[in-house]
Amino acid sequence: MADPDARNVNRAPSEGGEHGKYGGNEGADGYKIEIASVKGLIAPLEESVVGARAARNHQEKLTAYLQHCGAPELLESGKGFLKEWGFGMGELADHADAVVERLYEAIAGYMLADLMRIKDFWPSDENMAKLPSGAAGKWSWDHVGAPEMEKRPEDTALSKFARTLQSEYGDES
Repeated sequence: MADPDARNVNRAPSEGGEHGKYGGNEGADGYKIEIASVKGLIAPLEESVVGARAARNHQEKLTAYLQHCGAPELLESGKGFLKEWGFGMGELADHADAVVERLYEAIAGYMLADLMRIKDFWPSDENMAKLPSGAAGKWSWDHVGAPEMEKRPEDTALSKFARTLQSEYGDES
Protein backbone atom coordinates (compact mmCIF):
# COMPACT_ATOMS: atom_id res chain seq x y z
CA MET A 1 0.00 0.00 0.00
CA ALA A 2 1.20 3.54 -0.72
CA ASP A 3 2.47 5.84 1.99
CA PRO A 4 -0.57 7.71 3.44
CA ASP A 5 1.51 10.85 3.89
CA ALA A 6 2.84 10.85 0.32
CA ARG A 7 0.14 13.26 -0.84
CA ASN A 8 1.12 15.64 1.96
CA VAL A 9 4.82 15.72 1.14
CA ASN A 10 4.62 19.31 -0.14
CA ARG A 11 2.64 20.64 2.78
CA ALA A 12 4.29 22.53 5.57
CA PRO A 13 3.96 20.74 8.88
CA SER A 14 2.14 22.57 11.62
CA GLU A 15 3.17 22.78 15.22
CA GLY A 16 0.77 20.00 16.19
CA GLY A 17 -2.93 20.25 16.79
CA GLU A 18 -5.71 17.80 17.35
CA HIS A 19 -5.38 16.12 13.92
CA GLY A 20 -1.73 15.17 14.17
CA LYS A 21 1.17 16.47 12.17
CA TYR A 22 -0.94 18.16 9.50
CA GLY A 23 -3.57 19.41 11.94
CA GLY A 24 -3.81 22.83 13.64
CA ASN A 25 -1.46 25.72 13.21
CA GLU A 26 -0.61 26.61 16.80
CA GLY A 27 2.63 28.54 17.08
CA ALA A 28 3.38 28.64 13.35
CA ASP A 29 3.54 31.98 11.59
CA GLY A 30 3.11 30.56 8.10
CA TYR A 31 3.40 33.30 5.49
CA LYS A 32 2.34 36.22 7.73
CA ILE A 33 5.65 38.02 7.22
CA GLU A 34 5.47 37.72 3.42
CA ILE A 35 1.84 38.86 3.38
CA ALA A 36 2.63 41.85 5.60
CA SER A 37 5.63 42.88 3.50
CA VAL A 38 3.65 42.73 0.24
CA LYS A 39 0.76 44.64 1.84
CA GLY A 40 3.29 47.27 2.94
CA LEU A 41 4.20 47.88 -0.71
CA ILE A 42 0.65 48.36 -1.95
CA ALA A 43 -0.51 51.45 -0.02
CA PRO A 44 2.41 53.75 -1.00
CA LEU A 45 2.20 52.54 -4.59
CA GLU A 46 -1.54 53.24 -4.78
CA GLU A 47 -0.98 56.70 -3.29
CA SER A 48 1.69 57.39 -5.89
CA VAL A 49 -0.70 56.32 -8.64
CA VAL A 50 -3.26 58.85 -7.39
CA GLY A 51 -0.62 61.59 -7.47
CA ALA A 52 0.56 60.59 -10.93
CA ARG A 53 -2.98 60.63 -12.30
CA ALA A 54 -3.56 64.05 -10.74
CA ALA A 55 -0.45 65.35 -12.53
CA ARG A 56 -1.75 63.94 -15.82
CA ASN A 57 -5.38 64.99 -15.47
CA HIS A 58 -4.96 68.47 -13.94
CA GLN A 59 -2.31 70.06 -16.12
CA GLU A 60 -4.45 73.17 -16.65
CA LYS A 61 -4.58 73.76 -12.93
CA LEU A 62 -0.80 73.42 -12.67
CA THR A 63 -0.16 75.73 -15.63
CA ALA A 64 -2.50 78.33 -14.11
CA TYR A 65 0.15 78.94 -11.46
CA LEU A 66 2.60 79.86 -14.21
CA GLN A 67 0.37 82.64 -15.67
CA HIS A 68 1.82 85.25 -13.34
CA CYS A 69 5.50 84.25 -13.51
CA GLY A 70 6.34 87.45 -15.42
CA ALA A 71 8.20 86.02 -18.40
CA PRO A 72 6.49 84.53 -21.47
CA GLU A 73 9.47 82.23 -22.04
CA LEU A 74 9.00 80.68 -18.59
CA LEU A 75 5.28 80.28 -19.23
CA GLU A 76 5.80 78.44 -22.53
CA SER A 77 8.61 76.22 -21.28
CA GLY A 78 6.63 75.47 -18.11
CA LYS A 79 3.57 74.48 -20.14
CA GLY A 80 5.71 72.22 -22.35
CA PHE A 81 7.33 70.61 -19.33
CA LEU A 82 4.01 70.00 -17.57
CA LYS A 83 2.51 68.51 -20.73
CA GLU A 84 5.36 66.02 -21.14
CA TRP A 85 5.64 65.36 -17.42
CA GLY A 86 1.89 64.76 -17.17
CA PHE A 87 2.05 62.27 -20.04
CA GLY A 88 4.93 60.40 -18.39
CA MET A 89 3.21 60.35 -15.02
CA GLY A 90 0.07 58.96 -16.65
CA GLU A 91 2.08 56.18 -18.27
CA LEU A 92 3.71 55.35 -14.93
CA ALA A 93 0.29 55.28 -13.26
CA ASP A 94 -1.05 52.85 -15.85
CA HIS A 95 1.90 50.50 -15.38
CA ALA A 96 1.75 50.83 -11.59
CA ASP A 97 -1.87 49.64 -11.71
CA ALA A 98 -0.66 46.39 -13.25
CA VAL A 99 1.97 46.05 -10.51
CA VAL A 100 -0.64 46.63 -7.79
CA GLU A 101 -2.86 43.98 -9.36
CA ARG A 102 0.01 41.47 -9.32
CA LEU A 103 0.77 42.32 -5.70
CA TYR A 104 -2.83 41.57 -4.74
CA GLU A 105 -2.51 38.24 -6.60
CA ALA A 106 0.66 37.48 -4.63
CA ILE A 107 -1.14 38.17 -1.35
CA ALA A 108 -3.98 35.86 -2.38
CA GLY A 109 -1.45 33.17 -3.30
CA TYR A 110 0.37 33.50 0.03
CA MET A 111 -2.95 33.35 1.91
CA LEU A 112 -4.03 30.20 0.09
CA ALA A 113 -0.61 28.64 0.60
CA ASP A 114 -0.84 29.50 4.29
CA LEU A 115 -4.31 27.98 4.60
CA MET A 116 -3.23 24.81 2.83
CA ARG A 117 0.11 24.72 4.68
CA ILE A 118 2.18 24.56 1.50
CA LYS A 119 5.86 24.72 2.28
CA ASP A 120 8.42 26.73 0.32
CA PHE A 121 5.79 28.69 -1.60
CA TRP A 122 6.62 31.86 -3.47
CA PRO A 123 4.24 33.53 -5.95
CA SER A 124 5.87 32.75 -9.29
CA ASP A 125 3.58 32.29 -12.28
CA GLU A 126 4.23 28.52 -12.21
CA ASN A 127 3.44 28.20 -8.49
CA MET A 128 0.32 30.36 -8.74
CA ALA A 129 -0.97 28.09 -11.53
CA LYS A 130 -0.40 25.02 -9.34
CA LEU A 131 -2.63 26.27 -6.52
CA PRO A 132 -6.03 24.57 -6.44
CA SER A 133 -8.96 26.49 -7.79
CA GLY A 134 -12.53 25.63 -6.85
CA ALA A 135 -13.97 22.50 -5.30
CA ALA A 136 -12.64 20.12 -7.96
CA GLY A 137 -9.14 21.53 -7.65
CA LYS A 138 -9.24 21.20 -3.87
CA TRP A 139 -10.51 17.61 -4.11
CA SER A 140 -7.77 16.74 -6.58
CA TRP A 141 -5.18 18.41 -4.35
CA ASP A 142 -6.37 16.43 -1.29
CA HIS A 143 -7.02 13.05 -2.90
CA VAL A 144 -4.75 12.77 -5.92
CA GLY A 145 -1.80 14.76 -4.64
CA ALA A 146 -0.30 18.19 -4.55
CA PRO A 147 2.09 19.22 -7.31
CA GLU A 148 5.60 20.11 -6.25
CA MET A 149 6.17 23.84 -6.00
CA GLU A 150 9.02 25.46 -7.87
CA LYS A 151 11.88 26.45 -5.60
CA ARG A 152 12.74 30.11 -5.18
CA PRO A 153 15.80 30.87 -7.31
CA GLU A 154 18.88 30.90 -5.15
CA ASP A 155 20.86 33.24 -7.35
CA THR A 156 18.87 36.00 -9.03
CA ALA A 157 20.29 38.50 -11.49
CA LEU A 158 19.88 41.24 -8.90
CA SER A 159 21.82 39.32 -6.25
CA LYS A 160 24.61 38.59 -8.76
CA PHE A 161 24.77 42.28 -9.66
CA ALA A 162 24.83 43.31 -5.99
CA ARG A 163 27.61 40.81 -5.25
CA THR A 164 29.66 42.20 -8.15
CA LEU A 165 29.31 45.74 -6.84
CA GLN A 166 30.13 44.68 -3.30
CA SER A 167 33.24 42.84 -4.43
CA GLU A 168 34.47 45.90 -6.32
CA TYR A 169 34.26 48.15 -3.30
CA GLY A 170 35.08 45.62 -0.59
CA ASP A 171 34.85 46.61 3.02
CA GLU A 172 35.51 50.32 3.26
CA SER A 173 34.72 50.65 6.96
